Amino acid sequence: MTKSFNRNAVYAVFNDADTSSASFAVRLMELGIASRAEAKPLAMEWAIEDGKRKAIKARLPVPTVKLVEGQRGVTFSVRDSGAERAMNRVLEVCYPKADAPKPKSPKRSANKVDAVAKVVKAYTALTAVEKRRFLKAI
Repeated sequence: MTKSFNRNAVYAVFNDADTSSASFAVRLMELGIASRAEAKPLAMEWAIEDGKRKAIKARLPVPTVKLVEGQRGVTFSVRDSGAERAMNRVLEVCYPKADAPKPKSPKRSANKVDAVAKVVKAYTALTAVEKRRFLKAI
């Protein structure tokens, strides 16, 4: 990330989102975060820090989840951790997927050819010698 953000202000929005307040996307846009993709790295950091804070407050063992650089970008060191679930929950509240455009499904081809009919047609096109050689091979 090359932009500089007021992390405390962004984390405050994530804290509000985690407790179901309103107008999150607008508040994040005012802070310079225009999309879910831009918010994800900050939400990941927030989720790890929030998990540690909550564990200390509840006098539980502090989670050892870290951010690691993977092939597809930054991810959590532990899959399906509490931090990952918190990040997904907060991003879903801020940027609901229901509002996102759905990907278009590929249309089925209008050229529907029966596979068996295609094989039978190819077989009938063979000469007698080719048919004997084919039948011998199978």
